Amino acid sequence: MSPEELKLLQQEEDLLKMVLDGLRVARGKSRLDLHDLGTRLTQLREQAAAARAEDLPALFDQMNNQRALIEQAHVDELPDSRSPYFAHMQLEENGKLKDILIGYRSFLDVTGAPVNDWRNAPIAAVFFNYRQGEEYEAELPGRIARGIVRKRHLLTIKDGVLVFVGTPEKAYRKDAQGQWSEDTGARNPKLAGGSGSASRGFTLGTGQSGRPSPEVSALLDSHQYSALSSHEDDPVLVLGGAGCGKTTVALHRLATLNYRSRERFAQHKMAVIVPDEGLVRLSRKLLDSLGLSRVLVSSFDKFFPERVFKIIRRLPHKICDNPPSTATYFKRHPALRTVLREFIELQAKEFAHEMAHKIPDCPEAARIMLDETKYPLTKRLAKARRAYEQGVNLAAVRGDIKLFPELEKRVMDIAKDRIDFFMNKDLLRRVVDLSNGQIAHSAIDVVYRHSADQFADPAAKRYAGVDLEKLETVDGGSLADEFVDDIAQTIDPEDFAIVYEIRRLKLGLQRGDDEGLHQFSHLVIDEAQDLAPIELAALGAALSKDGSVTIAGDSAQQIDPSTTFDSWDSVLDQIGVPRVQAQHLTTTYRSPKPVAEFAHKVLGKYAPREMPKSIKDGVPVTVTLCPNEGHLMLSLADTLSDLMVAEPLASVAVITRTPETAQRIYKMLSDVSNARLVEDGAFEFRPGVDVVEVSQVKGLEFDYVVIPDATPNSYPDTPESRRLLHVASTRAIHQLWVMSITLMSPIIPESKSV
Repeated sequence: MSPEELKLLQQEEDLLKMVLDGLRVARGKSRLDLHDLGTRLTQLREQAAAARAEDLPALFDQMNNQRALIEQAHVDELPDSRSPYFAHMQLEENGKLKDILIGYRSFLDVTGAPVNDWRNAPIAAVFFNYRQGEEYEAELPGRIARGIVRKRHLLTIKDGVLVFVGTPEKAYRKDAQGQWSEDTGARNPKLAGGSGSASRGFTLGTGQSGRPSPEVSALLDSHQYSALSSHEDDPVLVLGGAGCGKTTVALHRLATLNYRSRERFAQHKMAVIVPDEGLVRLSRKLLDSLGLSRVLVSSFDKFFPERVFKIIRRLPHKICDNPPSTATYFKRHPALRTVLREFIELQAKEFAHEMAHKIPDCPEAARIMLDETKYPLTKRLAKARRAYEQGVNLAAVRGDIKLFPELEKRVMDIAKDRIDFFMNKDLLRRVVDLSNGQIAHSAIDVVYRHSADQFADPAAKRYAGVDLEKLETVDGGSLADEFVDDIAQTIDPEDFAIVYEIRRLKLGLQRGDDEGLHQFSHLVIDEAQDLAPIELAALGAALSKDGSVTIAGDSAQQIDPSTTFDSWDSVLDQIGVPRVQAQHLTTTYRSPKPVAEFAHKVLGKYAPREMPKSIKDGVPVTVTLCPNEGHLMLSLADTLSDLMVAEPLASVAVITRTPETAQRIYKMLSDVSNARLVEDGAFEFRPGVDVVEVSQVKGLEFDYVVIPDATPNSYPDTPESRRLLHVASTRAIHQLWVMSITLMSPIIPESKSV
């Protein structure tokens, strides 16, 4: 390395030492201050215990002041010495140079190199909006600063040691022995290892896996950073292709809001909703690094059942794990929401009929139920009751007075509404009619039969009238002991949004009205394109009256076949927030250019008009056609075994189309070091080989990705297959390997073949 390079690295290490020394001094002073404050508070308490009544108000005021000082001392936390900052820029203004460090907490007690909080310090915006060598202009308190960005370095500090320095020209990394060297692969990964064996013809690996990378906050570009500056009341819609940083921006906005208003956007008042458990775990890791460990992170399938069980009684607590796909699509279709309103009006007609029959002397009550449709059902019922009570002599009425308590009980029996709705074929037929041909007529019988199985009593369903104790299995055991029913007395995951919608409609609830549930001041909804309209509406109802939302998504990654995505304006409408201009992220930071091009071509006519820009080049995508499954498995196992030896810190994903294929391949990889079968999103986020089905990997990334089943059967030429293969491909940070047997899927673009 040249003397200039060594000098640059030494300057960065000197800055770090200066900051760490300052932190040690500040921590000692902070502990001393807290000790003095605590001692003074104890003395005041002792004085108050023996003081006269007239002296107590003054003592209480002093005690409150001491408590406030102690609380403020805790709030003004210092940066973490293990990683106090993640970037360094040097600015030239009026011929003078000034070093600025960017981190997660401000620390200004360092002469010549203050650490500035990226979320709030005005000078931090220069780092995100300007590049090295550019002229900048920044609005600072009391003045407009203009100058030139002389240095803009990305840094990785691990356990108080500087281990990575990235400059626009080169990158440098420190090894375990403390020696610096140029990190040539940080910008342009290359295929390592030569031609490999004859059976494979190449070696998987670029030699870049497992290395400490720059803090994700340091990688925010100007477009991403601008999304964070939106007003806290405004919804933010962040759109972009895979790897463009949508989730990163959304989670950083939480940090920004929390910093601006710690009371309104307290951590327990914010939540992140993601599609699956894998992204739940990853989001929690990123939030922990941002100091937001108390923010709720949940998948929709777990978030909403927990809320619904609190307010709706008598629902089954056993969730049906595998409902018919036809029933799932039916229940998530937008047409069902319209028919739910019709269902409630049918109930209003039933109530009116009972009133006309049982209290004929008060026709006004029945008229209110039928005609005053601008009011929700519960309000109409209350109004009808008042009309009845005002128009008759209650003392002379005997049994009829029980009618309204009975109706009031029935109107809030939402669990029974679920049964009544799905066991009414006329209503099911109405959903099909309103779907504009998107739901097949045969779905009526599928949904009806599935619902009948769910609502049946388990024993009565199969063995009505049979003494189970008298029946035996072939091994001599009691059939009563063997009896297991997977469907009876279960509830589908989609039903929770449906029953909640029924309750909202009956009560006429608007956002923030539901006092029985915790309301959030801010929600992040990630991968929103995979949520049904009724689910988006339910999330909107979880916002407080002044709540705001950040929505992240990519219509090209809409892989759930049960969802009918319309438009992003429709998403905003369903949530119940104003329409806003989308913030489009157009640069992918995850995948190298060959992978990004491959994934773009996979989408075919469903691809965006412009391919996302990639900031790094890389090795070509490799496509391997094997003569049989045995050859494929041997090639895969040998290659992954070699990779785990060459790069033990690598993260690899073998992504399959179905869970069954994942299980079969995992069994064949039993000899590969650190091979794991991932189910239900239970990623460990550590080095090794994760074998996983494609629906579980959205939002995640791996050093290397292998798609082992790119056959015509697994990936036919359909919109769903193209989007699934696109998602699988764009998980790769360094290299992508696509494999098939005999024939390659027709949607695979031409690439380097071996």
